[in-house]
Amino acid sequence: MMTQLSQPNQAAPNDLFYEEEEETQETVSDSRKYLTFVSNGLGFAIPSDYVIEIINEHNITHLPRVPGYIKGIINLRGQIIPIMDARLRMGHPESAHTKETCIIVISVNENSIGLFVDKVLHMIDIPDDAISEPPVNNNQEFVNGITHLNNVVYLLLDCELLLK
Repeated sequence: MMTQLSQPNQAAPNDLFYEEEEETQETVSDSRKYLTFVSNGLGFAIPSDYVIEIINEHNITHLPRVPGYIKGIINLRGQIIPIMDARLRMGHPESAHTKETCIIVISVNENSIGLFVDKVLHMIDIPDDAISEPPVNNNQEFVNGITHLNNVVYLLLDCELLLK
């Protein structure tokens, strides 16, 4: 009578197939949603979790003795929201308002503010690994990252720094 000896450490065919599947799986990077907009001809993006809403038209009450980049305040459903001109805050010249000019209402650390921008583009997903550090010698002090997606460069705004 012949007995068959089992060989230790020999993988079953199914185990080999499973190991090969694991090796060929790609790693998927995390991404985050951003609202993109244009200011002074540049593409910007802000994390969507800061965005409350987008307003196309609203009467702004001008205030005396505020920095030039603060355009005034609006009453948004009983809440007083200061309006900041993104162009002026970043040191760019003021421009005439168009039908595409709008206000992005954001909330940072429970403080709401409206950002006056030239044009809102769209909401996009930006993978974390597609974000680079901004160039050291740029004058964009409010930018904490840069990305290039679909042949468009977006500067990622640091909303907390923008409001300081």
